[in-house]
Amino acid sequence: MRKRSSLLLIVVLGVALLYRNRHRTSLQRIRANVRAFDLPTAGMYDALVASVLSGLYERVADEVAASLPTGTVLEVGSGPGRLAVLLAQRAPSLEAVGVDISPEMVERAARRVEEADLGERVRFEVGDVGALPFPDASFDGAISTLSLHHWPDPASGLAEIYRVLKPGAEARIYDLAHWLWRPARGASQLDRLVAESSFDGEVEMVRWPGSVQAFAVLRLRRL
Repeated sequence: MRKRSSLLLIVVLGVALLYRNRHRTSLQRIRANVRAFDLPTAGMYDALVASVLSGLYERVADEVAASLPTGTVLEVGSGPGRLAVLLAQRAPSLEAVGVDISPEMVERAARRVEEADLGERVRFEVGDVGALPFPDASFDGAISTLSLHHWPDPASGLAEIYRVLKPGAEARIYDLAHWLWRPARGASQLDRLVAESSFDGEVEMVRWPGSVQAFAVLRLRRL
């Protein structure tokens, strides 16, 4: 959710597709270089998202629209607003609220919504996942993509998402697979995060692009 972001986007395609069969030390060197890279502007991040992750966003939008065609969905770490716009386009009766810690991202997302003429159903706010600026039980669902690995305290973030969801609502938290994100290394790390939360849920691997297990998703239900 922070302004700092890495080229982990490119790793998904570049490393997973081109280097997955190469020597282990080469992969480690590439991952280290990617994690150390900072994107200086929201615009540069937006350009990378557009060129690399559009397919994943379409997949996520289709899944959420099928399970939640109406109501209001919260997107945590909404960035430049691409996923929220896709959600609104896929589900004409769905409203989307995005929250991001970066004012620059929120400003860019707002412009995208205005250009798409979706201002009546999509809006964005500056905020932190550790202290979401919404009342209890405000949302019918929640979604997050490639944000969890930036949260200073993932357990507190999940607790806040739980708080703002209505009983029975679902949250889907997509992030990098263990081989791209050290805190998730070993399935038990994410499993433990889910088990220690108030949610009922599980961790699944996502095969994208193609058959590459590049992402994990926390599928969570508020009790």
